[in-house]
Amino acid sequence: MSAVFSILPLLLVLAAYAGFVKLAARLYRKSQLPWKYAFGFAALASVAGALGSFVHSAAGAPLPLPAAAMASFGVQVALGGWFLGPRSITPSGAPVSFKGGAVIALVAAVFAIVCAFLGTMLLPALLPPAPVS
Repeated sequence: MSAVFSILPLLLVLAAYAGFVKLAARLYRKSQLPWKYAFGFAALASVAGALGSFVHSAAGAPLPLPAAAMASFGVQVALGGWFLGPRSITPSGAPVSFKGGAVIALVAAVFAIVCAFLGTMLLPALLPPAPVS
C-alpha cells in the first residue's frame, strides 16, 4: 500500500504537466491534442529530464546550473516539436508541424515554471507558522 502512496506525487506531476500541454495546445491556434498524447509527452519529458539530471550528476565536470537548465529546456522544446508536431491538429485538420509542436512545448514549460514559482512564493504565506518550542 505504501508503494501506491510513494508513486502518487509522480502521477500528480505527470497529470498536471499533461494539463499544461493540453492547455498550451488549445491556446496555440485552437489546435486539438488528445489526452493520450498530452500524457505521452508529459511522460517523455519527465524521462528526458530524469536522464538529463542523471547525466549531469554523473559527469566528471558538470555544466553550470544555468547552462544545464537551458540545455534541458532546449531538449524539452525539441522533443515537443518532434512528438507534438504531427499529433496536434489545427481546426482545419492539418498537423501543426515541428514549429507548432515546439511552441506548444515551450508554452507548457512556461506554464509549469510560472506555477512552480507561484507555488514556491505563495505556499509559505498560506501555511500557518511553525510553533516555537
